[in-house]
Parts: sequence; structure tokens; C-alpha cells
Amino acid sequence: MTYCLSLHCREGLAFFSDSRTSAGVDNITIHPKMRVFERRGDRVLCLLSSGNLSNTQAVIALIERDLQAADGPNILNQGNLNETARYVGERVREIRKLDAEALHRAGVAFNINFLLGGQIAGQEPQIFQIYPEGNFIHASRESPFLQIGELKYGKPILDRGFSYDTPLGQAVKFGLLSLDSTARSNLSVGTPFEIFCYRADSLEVRHRLKLEDNDPYLRTVRERWQSGLIQLVRDIPELEVLRS
Repeated sequence: MTYCLSLHCREGLAFFSDSRTSAGVDNITIHPKMRVFERRGDRVLCLLSSGNLSNTQAVIALIERDLQAADGPNILNQGNLNETARYVGERVREIRKLDAEALHRAGVAFNINFLLGGQIAGQEPQIFQIYPEGNFIHASRESPFLQIGELKYGKPILDRGFSYDTPLGQAVKFGLLSLDSTARSNLSVGTPFEIFCYRADSLEVRHRLKLEDNDPYLRTVRERWQSGLIQLVRDIPELEVLRS
């Protein structure tokens, strides 16, 4: 399983992914699920993946093949982010056409999803979710985050605390808490955590990092969140009926 998350706020974008791939309780491996593409001064893109590892890797291989070609469409030469999302969706359909029928005969669903986000010079930052069928949606100011994979454990904190007007630095903390809460509740999601924070209109990759399980900052986030949550519950008044 996987958990990947993208946040869109007024100051920019933030992307998060775990790195655990599980094919059973005794077969756990680590594979990166975040890829960042940059043409400095022109565009920055981040692509997150979830689902069947062989299929997501096949899609990425097609994207990298197109980048190495001398001409033709690729992820870095589309006219806008909507067209870029469509380009990725077309690569998904290409792999679906090749593999979906064989997977179906084996009783395996073609189940891959992507999050794509970034900015092209002269345009607004955006984030998109691309489905197994190759179609996609984009986030809005009213619904400013997108998730793929094991999303249910990390969604409540975002619903309650994150909005388009959240400062980017605070957004990163919300995203990390969402990711770590998911890992806490689901063993198929785990470290290392990858984070990419993009400030609007910078058009370059500046803030990308990986947090291992023993990272001091990650430990601080975990400890303060747990102790603060426990204290908050203690401070909430008890039900009146329980006082008698």
C-alpha cells in the first residue's frame, strides 16, 4: 500500500509520499514514489504514484523514454498543466492497453493512480489526480488537497486544519502529520518519507528532503503531536452527566 498527498495553498505546493511497498507481511521493500522534473526558469513538476508497482514503473519508463527522445511530446514540453496531466494519462492508457487484460485473467485489477502538480512560467500552480483510466481531476481553492493510496487515516486532520490560506510552512506540518498518522495506523505505509515543497513562482527545485524513521525532526513532530493531543483531550470539559 501507499500514501501520497499533494497540498495547494496560496504560497505554493507541498508533496508527500511514503516509500514502503508491501506484497504481504513478510515481503516489504522500499521504492521511491516521488519524481521531480525541472526546467529551471520555465517549469517544475512533481509526480507521485500509487498502486501496482510494475505498472507504475512501466508508466514512468515511458515518460523517461519520451524525455530522452530527440523530438515528440514529453512531460516537459506541454503547453499547460492540463495538457501535462493529459499526457501522463495517455501514458497510463498505453500501459493499460498492454497489461490490463493479462492482469484481469490473473485476477489482478489494473489499479494505479498518480498525483501531478507544479507550475509553468506565466501560469498558476496546480495539482491533479490521474486515475487508472487516464482521466483526471484538479484541486480547487475550496478542495485544496488530493490524496492517493491509503488515504482515510490522514484525511481528518486535513479536513479540520488545512485550507488554501494556510501558510506554506504550516501546510508542510499538516502534510507530515497526515502522512505519519497514516503510517501509525497502517503498517503497509512507512518511512522513508519524501517531501517536496515548492514556493509559487520560484520555478526551481529548492526544498526536497527525505526523512528516515529516526530523523530528529520527525521524532519531534510525533512526540509533540501525541502529547499535545492527549493534553487537548484532557482540557476538554467532560460530559455533564458524567460529573454526577
